[in-house]
Amino acid sequence: MRQIVMAAVAGLCLAACGAAPDGEAAAKAEPAVEAVSTGTAAAPAAETAAQVASGFSHSQTQDLFGYYMPDGEVGADGFSLIYLHIAGATEFQAWEAGERMSTYGPVMMEFLLPGEVSERVLPESYAVTDRTVRMTGTHPEYGRVTLDARFEGPAMTDSRSNLGDSEAPVLVGSITIAERTWPNVRFLYSPGD
Repeated sequence: MRQIVMAAVAGLCLAACGAAPDGEAAAKAEPAVEAVSTGTAAAPAAETAAQVASGFSHSQTQDLFGYYMPDGEVGADGFSLIYLHIAGATEFQAWEAGERMSTYGPVMMEFLLPGEVSERVLPESYAVTDRTVRMTGTHPEYGRVTLDARFEGPAMTDSRSNLGDSEAPVLVGSITIAERTWPNVRFLYSPGD
C-alpha cells in the first residue's frame, strides 16, 4: 500500500511541476492514483479484461504485414488453405474499435474451394504478438477454423529483408478445420504485390 501511495505522490508532483512522466512511470502512476481514490482495480487491468472479453488483441511491435503461404497442402474435400494474411497496425486498431468489413479482417485465412472459388475466413477472435498468432473463425460449410502458430525469429527477419524471397518458413503452427488438425504447418512469407 505504501508503494502505491508513493507512486501516486510522485506522479502528482511531476504533474504539478508541468513535467510529464515517461510512459512506464505514467502507466504505474495513473493506476495507483485510481486505486487510492476509488479502491477499485487499476485501469490497465480493466482494458485487458475488455480485450479478452472482445476476443481481439494485438501487441506486436514489429510490422508483420504480409501473406503467409503454407508450404504444403492444408485442408480436405476441396477446402484448401491458400494463405494467412496479417494486416498493418491501422487495420488492427479499426477492427478492435468495431469498424469491420464483411470481406476483410486484420488476421484472416483465404481458402480455395471446388470450382476455383476462393473464400475468406474472418476472425471471430485473435491474439497477435511478436512471437505468436492465434485466430479462430468459422466457414459456413466447413465449420470452425483455428490457427495457433509461432514466428521463427531469424527466418522472419531474413525473409523480410529479402522481400519474401526465402525458402525458410517464418511461421510454424497447427490449423484445425472442423475436427481435423494439421500440425507443424510451415508458412513462407510474401510482402504481397
